Amino acid sequence: MTYLKNLVLLFAILFAFTNAQAESKKFNMVFVPASEKGDESDYAGLIKIVEDITKFKINTIKVTDYNAAVEAMRAGRADIAWYGGKTYIKASEIANAEAFAAGVRPGEKDAGYYAYFVVKKDSKIKKFSDVKGKVLSLNSIGSTSGDLIPQVELAKINLSTTNEDDFKSVFYAGSHDACLLAVLNNKSDVCGMSSRNYEARLADNTFKKEQIRIIHKSDRVPPPPLAYSKRIPIEDRTKIKNAVLEAHKHGKIGGYGGEMSHYISVKDSDYDVLRNVVALLKKNKS
Repeated sequence: MTYLKNLVLLFAILFAFTNAQAESKKFNMVFVPASEKGDESDYAGLIKIVEDITKFKINTIKVTDYNAAVEAMRAGRADIAWYGGKTYIKASEIANAEAFAAGVRPGEKDAGYYAYFVVKKDSKIKKFSDVKGKVLSLNSIGSTSGDLIPQVELAKINLSTTNEDDFKSVFYAGSHDACLLAVLNNKSDVCGMSSRNYEARLADNTFKKEQIRIIHKSDRVPPPPLAYSKRIPIEDRTKIKNAVLEAHKHGKIGGYGGEMSHYISVKDSDYDVLRNVVALLKKNKS
């Protein structure tokens, strides 16, 4: 009987120790705000729910540069990241990153999105080809829908951001919101931006629909993924992924570009289309 009691006690101690270990695990998450209004509040609910489910602690690291987000994971300062598609490709190559989930906006079935080219309602620019010779604003170098995809769409009509004869000027505003505001404030004739940010700023009344026209919409862009480092033990990665995928059942959640209805699973090969685009652009520039 004494032996049995000791055995039960031993199992109880081991169980308590295992739980304590799980509760003590901490992971750092790095993100680049999707807009000037983007901060931890975009996904505070998601993180809280994931913490509650996994018993992990997730600390956030905010950076303003896409390369800094990649470097944080490469250097081991970040374990989880909120990347744009193009940035993820780089992170998967040099920072051991693995995409695992992407947010779906309320009312939508697909996590993908688009690059929009927008102008003021009264602009003389009526069709996409009319942007030649105008002032173009973009997000930041390295942005998928605010740099890479706009370059691809412009190449389809034989225009290039690096050709001085194609535009009066091209500048990077620093965010999707700033790019849009440059058009609204007459600092730019046309802006290439994310459809997610367009819809989010329309919803929060940053601008009225009658102020802006969309003159061009790109093909579907693979969604900005949540990614984790492969250095995280596989069992912990599985717990994090499962928690993210079921988070919508436990409360309100957000993500890249604002409120999300839920998250879906994504995998590395989903971003091969962007890898091909990057390779094509490099080939055309060489």
